[in-house]
Amino acid sequence: MDTLSDDEFVERAYLTLLRRPVDDEALARARTRLADGTLSRAAILAELTSSDEFARLRAIDDGIAMALAGGPQRGLTAPPGDERPIEIPWALGRARGAKRVLDAGSAFAEPAYLAALGGLGADEVVAVDLAPVDVPGLHAVVADLRKLPFEDSSFDVALCISTIEHVGFDNSIYGIDADQGEDGIARALAELRRVLAPDGRLVVTVPTGARENHGWFVQLEPDDWRRRFAAAGFDTADEETYALGPEGWAAAEDVAGARYGEQGAGAVLCAELTPVRAGGSRPAGEGPGR
Repeated sequence: MDTLSDDEFVERAYLTLLRRPVDDEALARARTRLADGTLSRAAILAELTSSDEFARLRAIDDGIAMALAGGPQRGLTAPPGDERPIEIPWALGRARGAKRVLDAGSAFAEPAYLAALGGLGADEVVAVDLAPVDVPGLHAVVADLRKLPFEDSSFDVALCISTIEHVGFDNSIYGIDADQGEDGIARALAELRRVLAPDGRLVVTVPTGARENHGWFVQLEPDDWRRRFAAAGFDTADEETYALGPEGWAAAEDVAGARYGEQGAGAVLCAELTPVRAGGSRPAGEGPGR
């Protein structure tokens, strides 16, 4: 990289370390400081790798690596910030080994997560969303979760990361014009259950804590989410709740009162659900907190 111009070096550093283009203000500031000798190229790298943005990306990468290598994860931790470094590894590890995988809500997902879906070793990975998505190795389908264009029992695992809480609410923030309705969550859960194999699994993560309606999504109390999962015909095979504290994210049993803030959720519920079989039974060996 020594042969690069200063602008090229800064642009390459941002793309490599933060995986995004450098903004005009940051580029101009770095250009000035490099020119007057108050900043070195090594210092630029040090600043980027010590930033909160890099810490978040590293937490996601580390979590993905653990999930792909070790399967289901529990007792996760993550630095202060949004909830994705918890949700992504929690969900991804539970899809390892599945042959037919559905990812519900892919269009605005983390690029590292979408790339990792291709590392699951599945025969088929389908990405469904109201907005189009183009990721190598994924079969993208534009569809509404309330009316999925798949046959019954099409998938072994469905992943739904921070998506179900938006169904039926105002999606214009994402540039999407979709029908609204209070039954959106129930209809989406019913459809996800329909397209799962009888021994399939739905892995879902949702914001939780105090009940809040933000217009573009809803946050519900943990027991409210559990009731909705059960009403849709699901048993809970495993679950954890996580809360954001001053030191970052950690598992927490009591998330009552947690509120959604500028950084994102204040608490999340991560659940692995299985379709209730005829007579209300679940496959042998399954149970909450396995």
